[in-house]
Amino acid sequence: MADTRRATADTNGRLRSAVTRIAEDAAEISGTARRVLGETAHKAGEIAHDVADEAVTQSRRVARAAVHEVREHPVRSIAIGAAVGVLIAAYLTRRR
Repeated sequence: MADTRRATADTNGRLRSAVTRIAEDAAEISGTARRVLGETAHKAGEIAHDVADEAVTQSRRVARAAVHEVREHPVRSIAIGAAVGVLIAAYLTRRR
């Protein structure tokens, strides 16, 4: 009987030790995952900021080019606008 109790106590001690190691490993993995996800989110934010800045820069460049074209060729610009309007009107009437 004493041997059974000693074996049970020994088994319980080993199980507690194993559970403690598993909990420590899980905490370490969780901390690492949290750190990696935080770094990834930070990098994604930086990339999104860079993309937004580039979009604004390109939009301004395109707007300046469009204004320049309209000022240099006003009749052509009106003709293109009218043609686009006719195409949109034709599309909308066919859709109905």
